Amino acid sequence: MSTEHPPGPSELVSHGGRVYHLGLAPGELAERVILVGDPARALRVASRFDTVEHEVREREYLTLTGTLRGQPISVMGTGIGTDNVEIALVEAHFVHRADLETGETRSAGTPLTFLRVGTSGGAQEDVAPGTLVVASYGLGLDSTGLFYEGPAADETVLTLEAEAQAVLAAGERPDSRFRGALRPYAAAADADLVAALSAEASARDVPHLVGVTCALPGFYAPSGRHVHGLRATLPDLKQRLATVAAGPHRLLNFEMESSLLFHLAGQLGHRAATICPVLSRPGSHDDLVDGKAAVEPAIDLALSVLCPL
Repeated sequence: MSTEHPPGPSELVSHGGRVYHLGLAPGELAERVILVGDPARALRVASRFDTVEHEVREREYLTLTGTLRGQPISVMGTGIGTDNVEIALVEAHFVHRADLETGETRSAGTPLTFLRVGTSGGAQEDVAPGTLVVASYGLGLDSTGLFYEGPAADETVLTLEAEAQAVLAAGERPDSRFRGALRPYAAAADADLVAALSAEASARDVPHLVGVTCALPGFYAPSGRHVHGLRATLPDLKQRLATVAAGPHRLLNFEMESSLLFHLAGQLGHRAATICPVLSRPGSHDDLVDGKAAVEPAIDLALSVLCPL
């Protein structure tokens, strides 16, 4: 018996002509979208727009849509984590291409373009805090991506998955209750967006690198932090992941969203990329940079790429 989901309309959840979690109606989301985790950062991005025509708040999501240089643009605050990004991307796709009454989705149409602008922790000691990282690939340790089947974009994806699996297995405690449970996955960012972000950063003489961004499913033990009273399954997680590479694609930084963003956007036919400043080196927070100030050049670059002069 086939285990494939039967063909037919999507099981879209909407209410009153609006998607359920984002609260958006058709026409309230532009085709070019900046994604941020912090809703307050969404307001900062929107303050640079020439106009703001829609401001929609629903649960932890905040979406502002307007124009910049005469071109439609949106910014969406998603909150933290791949589970929030899953809802944001799926419902943005529905708003863009689906009939909210029937759930029928158009197979053709202009793709959405998503640029995530966030902050990140460094994976490599030789990457100075304040450096912007443009993600060529996302490596995910969350389980959300594993619920969406899809082919690997290229051999680099398969190499990253195998390398990450090997270093995680080597670091597991022999007596761990969860031995063998962690399964990393990888996904590619949109190559044209990666190239455009890197070229714009070079043109502005902004320090940046292109490489792999790892998305972790939590801030404490899942990010390699010790918490008194709790025992980490992989206590040296970040040090092990920092050795992961596929050819020229070296793992450079850690955050909590990009793997799922690239994974779903690619399957839905949309474009996605991420640019994040590194706020600290992995071994020390003595040279921690101010996140609000460090993210400003990333916002500038994202806006310039999405809405060029």
